[in-house]
Amino acid sequence: MTNFWKQFVEWATGLRDDPFIKARSRLTALYALSVAVILAVSFFVIEVLGDQILYSHPALMRNQSVDIAMLSEALSKNIAYVLLVVAGIMISVNYFVAGKTLSPIRQILRTQKRFIADASHELRTPLAIMKTSSEVALLDGMDLTANNSIQVLKSNLEEIERMSKIIENLLSLSYYDSKVTEIPFTPVNLADVVKNITNKAQSLAIKKRVSLDLTKSDEGMVMGNPTALEQMTMNLIKNALTYTPRGGKVSVRIESRNKSNVELKIADTGIGISEKDLPHVFSPFYKAGVGRSQDQEVGSSGLGLTIVKKIVDRHRGDISVSSEVGKGTCFTVIFPQIQMVDLKKRTSTSH
Repeated sequence: MTNFWKQFVEWATGLRDDPFIKARSRLTALYALSVAVILAVSFFVIEVLGDQILYSHPALMRNQSVDIAMLSEALSKNIAYVLLVVAGIMISVNYFVAGKTLSPIRQILRTQKRFIADASHELRTPLAIMKTSSEVALLDGMDLTANNSIQVLKSNLEEIERMSKIIENLLSLSYYDSKVTEIPFTPVNLADVVKNITNKAQSLAIKKRVSLDLTKSDEGMVMGNPTALEQMTMNLIKNALTYTPRGGKVSVRIESRNKSNVELKIADTGIGISEKDLPHVFSPFYKAGVGRSQDQEVGSSGLGLTIVKKIVDRHRGDISVSSEVGKGTCFTVIFPQIQMVDLKKRTSTSH
């Protein structure tokens, strides 16, 4: 019984501190107050009009057997009951509607809290490693060899690089997620961007001993930001290379579809993603599966695909992923393609 009461108190305290519950209760209270005022005025008006009708109706006045006072009192009670029922229904409906209206805000608050907690965890881990290695080195004191000192410095440098990448990704995510920030768009040939990034990623592919090939490269003009599109492509290719074992293959493909869309496909023969993890791959700091939960690349923060999704959304594109555990993963990005006629119109308008 004590444990139950303790849990109940904790639950009630949590509800009291929940901003969603507070906002919902305030909205309902304001609505209830307005309903009470409206119903009180309505009841007063109806009662006055009812009395006037009863006392002024000739047939009732002639009928001496009718007790006007009792009839008026009964009518008032019935009206009061009806108005109370209507008020209860209206307040209940408003409480439900307020919950539905505020639910997106509640989801945003939950996402924000989870994001802050994940970011703090990701930054706390390298700091803890640096602190521990430095403390151990200081404890060794004069017995610390030059080789051990170099190892400590290397370890700390790796952790600093990891934190730098996390902070850089957080800034990028904030930049692309901001609806206020204007990203300059120009006509961009997506094929040129992908070719350039694929060539740059060849060194990483060679280091990983993974084959990286651009299998098809159709010309496709899109309205976009070249820097953002380069970051999107690099993140997708690096993600594919990271989770593809030695001897595997990553293929990149650009294809123009019906001259209305241009499609980018990046497929790998890596470890794959389980079906239950697929809906969450674009969530911040989410690393799917056992193989992905361990950082296979120094500085991996779990923000790469989140940034990709934000970039695609800002370019009014669409991204999807299909995968099978042990066989590989394929990311497909589709952008609306600019026709040459539209491009000429834009150019002539700007002049």
